[in-house]
Amino acid sequence: MIGPLPPGSRTRVGPYRLLGLLGAGGMGEVYLAREEGVTPVPGAPLAGLVALKTVLPGLDLDDGFRIRFRREIAAAGAVRSPRTAALVAGDATGATPWLATEYVPGPSLAEAVTRTGPLPEAVVRAAGSHLALALADMHAVRVLHRDLKPGNVLLGADGPKVIDFGIAQAFEATQLTRTGVVVGSPGYISPEHVNGSRALVPASDVFCLGAVLAFAACGRGPFDDPDMAAVIFRIAHGEPELDRVPAGLRAVVERCLAPRPEDRPTPHELAGLLLPGGVPGPFPWHDALREQFAAHTEQALRCAESVRAAPPRPSVPPQAPPARSRRRGPLVALAAIAVAGAVLGAVYLPGLLDGGGGEGPAAGRPGASASASAPGTSSGPTVVPGADAGRTDDFGSGDRKLAARPAGWKPWKSGEGVGEHGCLLSAGTLVCSGEHGVTALDAAAGRERWNLPEKAGAGDGTAGRSVVAVEGGTVYAFVQDELVGLRLTDGKRVWRQPLPKGRLGMGAVYADGVIYYVAQVKGGSAGTLVAQQITGGKKPQKWDVDYDEFEFTLLAGDGRVVAVGSDVRVFDAGTGERLPGDGEADARCGHPVLRERELICVDGDSLTVTDLSAPARRRVLADGMEGAMKPAVTADGTVVVSVPGEVRAFRLRDGRQLWYHVDTLLDEEAGNVSIAGDHALVHADDTVDAFELDRTGENPSDAGKIFDLPLRGTLPSLIAVSDALFLSSPDDGTVLSGFAP
Repeated sequence: MIGPLPPGSRTRVGPYRLLGLLGAGGMGEVYLAREEGVTPVPGAPLAGLVALKTVLPGLDLDDGFRIRFRREIAAAGAVRSPRTAALVAGDATGATPWLATEYVPGPSLAEAVTRTGPLPEAVVRAAGSHLALALADMHAVRVLHRDLKPGNVLLGADGPKVIDFGIAQAFEATQLTRTGVVVGSPGYISPEHVNGSRALVPASDVFCLGAVLAFAACGRGPFDDPDMAAVIFRIAHGEPELDRVPAGLRAVVERCLAPRPEDRPTPHELAGLLLPGGVPGPFPWHDALREQFAAHTEQALRCAESVRAAPPRPSVPPQAPPARSRRRGPLVALAAIAVAGAVLGAVYLPGLLDGGGGEGPAAGRPGASASASAPGTSSGPTVVPGADAGRTDDFGSGDRKLAARPAGWKPWKSGEGVGEHGCLLSAGTLVCSGEHGVTALDAAAGRERWNLPEKAGAGDGTAGRSVVAVEGGTVYAFVQDELVGLRLTDGKRVWRQPLPKGRLGMGAVYADGVIYYVAQVKGGSAGTLVAQQITGGKKPQKWDVDYDEFEFTLLAGDGRVVAVGSDVRVFDAGTGERLPGDGEADARCGHPVLRERELICVDGDSLTVTDLSAPARRRVLADGMEGAMKPAVTADGTVVVSVPGEVRAFRLRDGRQLWYHVDTLLDEEAGNVSIAGDHALVHADDTVDAFELDRTGENPSDAGKIFDLPLRGTLPSLIAVSDALFLSSPDDGTVLSGFAP
């Protein structure tokens, strides 16, 4: 019911006048409100009323909270469904973040069952069918609810409506494990919730709905227990209590509560199981509930008498506000997220996975005959992951032209052990390093052209093995304790440079005819930064300097070699001389990218830019970058970066945000970004999404793709040429090629 505003409390939030208190929690409050200064609508006294959610005054809100609140706004705006409370407006950037949704004059399911008892079976079936279709509408735009419970279902005269998409991301998340926060409400969470929110899938919401249906039918949840540990144990071990659920409903609820997500019905299937013909005519509420609707409506009318009535709000979400000043919270994303459903569709339809059609002749064994395909003679670009010495991942505008794709190309997949240590593409040949050694594949069909086998008992893991560059028809690769040159057409060794005994070639980058790498002691941090020329006749080693970092990234550009480890060191690319005043020892630089003289870093929750010619000119390009992966930079200076649940683009010269995308289905994930022609490609695990670079404001992705790769926590390496992608898995060495999204 609607309570009065407490004495001395605020009366306005944003453009809204607060009329009454709908509910409160540990961090936030929900009010009945109406925008001020609007024209009344005759005959529609409740028009313009909203449920306005905001935080308690005086709280110290960090950027992480604002990011989660912004995602909730975006999630609410993404869903267009008559079965959910529609978003009206919201702001996550102000002193008091808030969001306003459609006001539903009725009780929550929790309140209704508490006041009038369990619902009749026919009403449960109708409500459940309605709620299942609400989930279908959410999942169609890649929104997971994560906290579906009786308190987040409002009952209105025309049927139930779902509210609070993702509220547990920002409010009152319950910590159920020592290793992290589990999103959801105890008793109404799935086994995947218990294992951590990264494991959530659309079927997780179906599990929650099954628990809600059990509550509606018998007045208690299927896992209710005063002991929290017992609740979690019963959920994890599939022990619901359903004895009180009517026999006609029990089988359907049991399917929803199946321990394995794949055994649960889809939302559309569940709607059909509950009510095959749909809800006919007026919603079949019973009289006790209709009385509650009337009481809520009467209370809302009394509250609304204090202000003028407002006209109906349009169903289009508000636009994002202008760019914020530095060190403020991230831009609020209020536009609807019109996300293409191809990625989610592939989750349900695994037979549509790109690159999943049979394995090529190179599958499964080292040393397949080189005669499987004739040596490559086609021309084409040379492309390596990282794309250039600055690791900007800009594959260039030409690479999206169809002519750049290998002649006769079609999707293919190799066997395991081919590409654990990465690949490069040159003239129609994909050269990879993996468990089987260095292998050249026909890029058009995946057939093996030649193989330099791995030495028996090498045993150095991923260290000291990579393909680095192609120069003059020769591919250069590290093989244990040597840097070797292999003829691209047949794999014949034409050059070798032994490394000092007990050393491995690590972190190599290629620029302007020179390979820069660290000859590092096996298993240690001591090493030497080497500049090895690979052009000309003698191919001399140009210089070397001591370098003793265990983990580092090398970049090269604008006459500099940049080594980023626990600090940033800059060397003259021609002489190896340490440049004075180069970097800050205490400056954190994660996922570094170099564009000419500007070094871009992920520093905690910020994206920073340092002018290496004047290191004191270190500026913050963007805030709200917690959990960001490696950005990419276009030739014209657009920086694209992926953070959990978001992709954002900024102008390098001044930090202006150009466009953004919010994906609440993957709000625990971030991916690496590559630039290919006029699109940014974001790949996380086995998914690749594409975003138009020439956009402003909200930027929905193109139809995304799911590729048939193992999921063990390490991102695959990606090469983009024309409309073809080549991905190699660091986990099992599988290499595949498929259409770009």
